[in-house]
Amino acid sequence: MIVSIMREISIDVLQRCREITGADVRVLEPEVADVQVIYRKYSVTKDLKMIQTISAGVDHLDFKSVPENVLICSNAGAFSEPVAEHAFAMLLSVNKRIIDFEKQSRKGVYERLPVRSLIGRKIGIFGYGGIGRSMAKIAKSLNMETVAYSRNRNGDENLDRFVNTPEELFHESDIVALAMPLTNITRGIVDSKLLSEFRGDTIVNVARADVVREKDMLEYLSKNPDKMYLTDVWWREPNVDFPIPENVLLTPHVGGINRSLEETAVYRACQNVRKFINGERPEHIVDRKEYTN
Repeated sequence: MIVSIMREISIDVLQRCREITGADVRVLEPEVADVQVIYRKYSVTKDLKMIQTISAGVDHLDFKSVPENVLICSNAGAFSEPVAEHAFAMLLSVNKRIIDFEKQSRKGVYERLPVRSLIGRKIGIFGYGGIGRSMAKIAKSLNMETVAYSRNRNGDENLDRFVNTPEELFHESDIVALAMPLTNITRGIVDSKLLSEFRGDTIVNVARADVVREKDMLEYLSKNPDKMYLTDVWWREPNVDFPIPENVLLTPHVGGINRSLEETAVYRACQNVRKFINGERPEHIVDRKEYTN
């Protein structure tokens, strides 16, 4: 089989991909490829048998354009640890008032304002996949209580328990972390009704912007200036076409960015392609029904 990596890579990375797959791996040659390993760019060709994403999410794909006989696999879990790390960087920055103190110090103001600790607080994790598990691991290292809501109820030693509904998760958590994929089910799931259940003070989003209803969140933040929304994703990114509310901390979708990790993610994707080439069942096969109407 011929595999096309649908982005520019170095000769060293290309050679490693050939070793992993045991196949003829090329760069940006979809017209002759049986398998395309992609970030966003792909091409539907007559010989196409498999699309393997380098990214964990697949919501950017136009599923209707890809024939049913073409297998689509995600790279779920590839960026879980740095994304979880980024979520806690935002949480610690806000709770320890790092940005406020930095700004004050530059103005010559040296004032010791009260800060908060994450120790002993309860974090509710919405989506217990790779990112959710990595977040629970970090939370436990900070002696936090961990609860989760997820369709997959496979727990581990870092999770205290699952709750039965999203409403229960929002009602009892001090902090809610959004870590689920964007699908037909999760699109807009965080709406005014769910937000009205929230008794905590901080929501952190390292999933996708559209799991949250934009209008509902902005209204909620306006009415509740004591609540914080920390997010690495934004609606219609990279465009930010209105003033960011004061109780929002926004980063430009950088949680998973890491050059060496990107190479590792490519290799991980190629390992899954190797399974497909060898006639084994690859991991993370995408259920198209979750992404099409």
